[in-house]
Amino acid sequence: MKFKINHVFLVQCMYFVLSATTAYQKISDFTVPEWFASKFETSFIGLIPFGIPFSFIVIAVLESTIAIAMIFSILNKEFQVDSEKIAYNFGLDLSLILFIILFFGSFLVGDYNNGALDFMYFIGTLFIRKKLILN
Repeated sequence: MKFKINHVFLVQCMYFVLSATTAYQKISDFTVPEWFASKFETSFIGLIPFGIPFSFIVIAVLESTIAIAMIFSILNKEFQVDSEKIAYNFGLDLSLILFIILFFGSFLVGDYNNGALDFMYFIGTLFIRKKLILN
């Protein structure tokens, strides 16, 4: 008997853990953390009324939606070869949008190390998404 690892299931689990953890950390306090507000207060986002809280909420909503999409993807057994992978693709596409937002924010405040990580996350997600489309 040969053991075969289902890579789609592993990706579903990884994106769920990543997005659920970060979303929980953001929504558990019901407030914008001081580090986030101080990081963007001198940027144009800080000049827009409610720009900082709005940005934080958008990120938290995206992370929560990605986690929910991956749970639906697992429950719908989208890890099976013949499945349509609607929730899985939706979660990956939202991840791409999230990583663009995070990349933009990092470069906006001059946090180039974080921006480089956001770029790598984007490229990794894009690779996973394109590999899925080609298969």
